[in-house]
Amino acid sequence: MNAPREKLVTDIQVLMSDIEELARATASQTGDKITELRGRVQRAAADIKPRLAEAGTLVRDKTKVVAT
Repeated sequence: MNAPREKLVTDIQVLMSDIEELARATASQTGDKITELRGRVQRAAADIKPRLAEAGTLVRDKTKVVAT
């Protein structure tokens, strides 16, 4: 029942990891546009990570309640 939600949380975690890796990989790239984009991506990742962790915890907790 909660498998789709758990999969969504996992998929978003993988996406966030890939975005952070991309930001690190382009760190040596210069130019105003890439620097601005990298900054926006890093800020978005920093904002989303705690909320994603909380969502993952909620999904796991609800799964445990349903399983009992």
